[in-house]
Amino acid sequence: MKKIRVHRLSTMGMVAGSALVSAFSAQAQAQAVPQSTEVETVVVTGSRIQRDITDASTPLAVISSEEITLSGALSIDEVLNEQPQFVSATNGGATANTVPAGSAAGASYVNLRGFGPTRSLTLVNGRRFAIFGPEQVTDLNTIPTALIERTEVVTGGSSAVYGSDAITGVVNFIMKDDFEGVEVGGQYGFDSATSTPTYSADLTVGGNFGDGRGNAVVSLNYYKREGFTRAERGDWAELPYGEGCVTPESWSDSMIGIANGSSAADCAASGGRMGFVFSGSGDIPNGRFALTPDQRAATQAQLEAAGLDGMGDTGFTFDDAGTTQRLAQRPADDFNLTQHNYLQVPQERWMLNAFTHYDFAPQATGYMEFHFSNNRVDQQLTQANIGGDFLFNVDNPYLDEQMQALLVALDAAETGPRTIQQGQLTYSTTPNDGLAILTAGRRLVELPFRHNIDDHNVWRTALGVKGDLGDVSDKFLRNLSYDVYYSFARSEDSSRQEGAASRSRYAAALLSSGGNAPLANVFGQNLSEAAVNGIKINATNVTNAEQQVASATLGGEAFDLPAGAVGFSVGVEWRTAEAEYIPDEYLRSGDVVGFNPGLPTAGDVTVKEIFSEVRVPLLTGLPFVQNLTANGAFRSSDYDLEGVGRVSTYLYGLDWRLNESVAFRGQFQRAIRAPNIGDLYGGLQLNFSGLTDPCSSRNTTNQSDAVRQLCIATGVPATSVFTDGVQPDAIIPNRSGGNPNLEEERSDTRTFGVVLTPGFIPHLAVTLDYFDITLDGAIDQLGGGAESTLNLCYFTIQDATSDFCRAIRRNPATGSITVPYSLDVLQANIGALETSGIDLQVRYGWDVDWGGIGGAGGSRFDVSTAWTYTDEFTETPMQAQPQNKNRCVGAYGTICGEPIPEYKGVTRLTWTTGALGVSLRHRFIDSVTTDRIVLPRTSGRTPPPADSMTNAKFDVKNYLDLSLTYDLGDTAELYAGANNILDTDPPIVAGFGGYGNTFPATYDYAGVTFFMGVKVNTF
Repeated sequence: MKKIRVHRLSTMGMVAGSALVSAFSAQAQAQAVPQSTEVETVVVTGSRIQRDITDASTPLAVISSEEITLSGALSIDEVLNEQPQFVSATNGGATANTVPAGSAAGASYVNLRGFGPTRSLTLVNGRRFAIFGPEQVTDLNTIPTALIERTEVVTGGSSAVYGSDAITGVVNFIMKDDFEGVEVGGQYGFDSATSTPTYSADLTVGGNFGDGRGNAVVSLNYYKREGFTRAERGDWAELPYGEGCVTPESWSDSMIGIANGSSAADCAASGGRMGFVFSGSGDIPNGRFALTPDQRAATQAQLEAAGLDGMGDTGFTFDDAGTTQRLAQRPADDFNLTQHNYLQVPQERWMLNAFTHYDFAPQATGYMEFHFSNNRVDQQLTQANIGGDFLFNVDNPYLDEQMQALLVALDAAETGPRTIQQGQLTYSTTPNDGLAILTAGRRLVELPFRHNIDDHNVWRTALGVKGDLGDVSDKFLRNLSYDVYYSFARSEDSSRQEGAASRSRYAAALLSSGGNAPLANVFGQNLSEAAVNGIKINATNVTNAEQQVASATLGGEAFDLPAGAVGFSVGVEWRTAEAEYIPDEYLRSGDVVGFNPGLPTAGDVTVKEIFSEVRVPLLTGLPFVQNLTANGAFRSSDYDLEGVGRVSTYLYGLDWRLNESVAFRGQFQRAIRAPNIGDLYGGLQLNFSGLTDPCSSRNTTNQSDAVRQLCIATGVPATSVFTDGVQPDAIIPNRSGGNPNLEEERSDTRTFGVVLTPGFIPHLAVTLDYFDITLDGAIDQLGGGAESTLNLCYFTIQDATSDFCRAIRRNPATGSITVPYSLDVLQANIGALETSGIDLQVRYGWDVDWGGIGGAGGSRFDVSTAWTYTDEFTETPMQAQPQNKNRCVGAYGTICGEPIPEYKGVTRLTWTTGALGVSLRHRFIDSVTTDRIVLPRTSGRTPPPADSMTNAKFDVKNYLDLSLTYDLGDTAELYAGANNILDTDPPIVAGFGGYGNTFPATYDYAGVTFFMGVKVNTF
């Protein structure tokens, strides 16, 4: 009798788990497997009850180790993000060049269904893995890609089975834990755009011991990815893009055109066309200085004497020597703040994994898992800039007489005492005290490029014992098995931030001390080495996290019913997680420019749980009912959180198999996500995000009178509304932070599907599953985020007393949201999310008697395809205002984020002949449209015309990938490939939620990427 080890099946592509086994079983029979073949019962992801995998109740998809090899991916997040169920994370992976406080640089996370990394649960061998930081998520860089046997993906809430966080589903990495021999592997790759290399080397050693009762596997991995800047990528990536009116002959869908000077509203009438224009930073190397309208009115004579007559909000600047002032010009004077920023960040990783198990007795198998990894990521940004209101001595020696006279007039025009705060210093000024206030912005090009060098270490160990207990009796409690384990994981992250500046030191360096000239001459490019050393600082922050899990389960068959045995599983679990984020004094006080400051975060969460699961056969052997089975699960969780306390989750469903060819399945699941440490105890963090202030000139789509009046009501001077001065830069400071009184998020998932394995078409397997996931009490920043809060205030609610408008703190003199003023959006159970759609997965394989190479008499074709149709993806920022919804299907942008296409699919066709395999993969991403059009259109409002924007719609993207494999007997395999062989460029956009003028986490950004590798086995 031959036993098919179902959980060792090798597959290619992403296919439905239940249909997969049916197809392979049929294939095995066609290859003359004896009729006594036994299909082993195993535990599949989504349940703790052992069963034939063909009876999986929840939609289950499988990604094989062969798919990883054929894709050339060296990090598992690359494979997951290409699958249709996943949405890429903007600030994760190879293009994560942002430096958010308290997050690991370059970390990669699971984002199933686009609900965010904290709402998907990541498991390894069915157990929770290491977490990172206050968000308590798993960094996919810690998953050993070379050891993955397969990856199982379950759609929908699974909290009743696995506990908190499994809102949108579970990703379970099944590892090779029973290995004999030595395997050595290596891979090299590069891209066509920059020739930047990547390297990987793996060594895996395994063997049996104790007369075959035990096995141990040890694997060592080294991975290195070089980085490249936006300038090195060139073309569309180098310059900072904005939208503007350009001449028709200079228009391009990917490059900057020649501005014709008209506004977006007047562009078409002027004969222009909306295109890309240069959109640099107003903080420039020679300094840019501005006066408020009241200051300008009080100093007209002095401005004229200084040659600055007619100055507006753009202000004035100096020549390089700092001796001649002139009116500043935008965008001509603006600084290219993007060319030296990494588009792809460099990463280096060492990883050690070990698995062992030993049969102490027929009823007891002990096992251990160990993991250590070190990830180092270097992020690079251009030099820091600093801006705000600063004090200057009216007799500043670096200025000529006319400019000194202007400062004297500004000092005299002050209307009363004024306080200026910069970092840890607070200054006071009064009229005629010898100090004048200027709004000053400067790019500190004398400082080095900013670098965030992040070291991330992770340790994890799990110890357990499991076994089969047999039967209590012939009729009651049969086939009992148990699993008891304890795991401990710790992550330590240290970020060293170089190239920053101290805001307080800079402010002090502008003023005379002891009668001496100010240390810093910021007029022109005149910062001395002494001044640079006086203001330059390095900052450091540390993030630690620990997770402990103790769990015990018992399962088997409770008793028999006429239709079969009732399967059950019961268990208890204890989990505790603690995390801390420790910024240094500069980051903690906010006395830093160049990196995001943040306050310390520390806390812990503990939960005690009991859970159970049951599978009840109801009918069998009837016409149209080969099997009808009910399933259910329940989990009671007791949290040490005042806002959560005791909470229950559950599921119930039906599996109906008509015959060997057709089966239906349906399930309802209630799931929860308890607030994590960051949600609860996160200190206030100051972030600088690319946003559009509706009261500034950057708002080109809605400058109505209603918006104007609301701008005035929320602190913008009437004469400044819709001008450049309200938003001098593309970024706006916004504060976020935790709330210890948060409650749990609650979700309901409904799935219904059909599995087709028609006997008249051997080897064909089809699954079609409908999913509907709703989430209430979503924990998010007020309004769902900074941009949404601004839009809700000015475009939707339009009430100055609303929570959204009261979150906006403006500079009373200029109306700008600039430090120390900010947009405050803290955590709250305020929102809702909903998504629904259909997953289709198909696999088919067939043999042909032609095409044989190298002595093969024939060949074989295998095709697999996976598609997701997303019918709904809706965010409700405030459940108290359910009429305000962001319907993001088919959209991208600052509110909807990464593109959420209506259709997304992956198809692979593989031809195998003898030792040679040739595989062609097609990746499809449907067209998407900017949320500036989609959101008003789906809310019943008239959207702005598409021709008032640039690249409002991204066209469909079709990518083709080609790979080859060649087996050198049983001991070695060669493989090579190229992804994006047609060199398809990504869609180009001017900001609006992307990075590098595109969405590099979703679209291929480096041209054609090549890879080649080898695996050598000895036994």
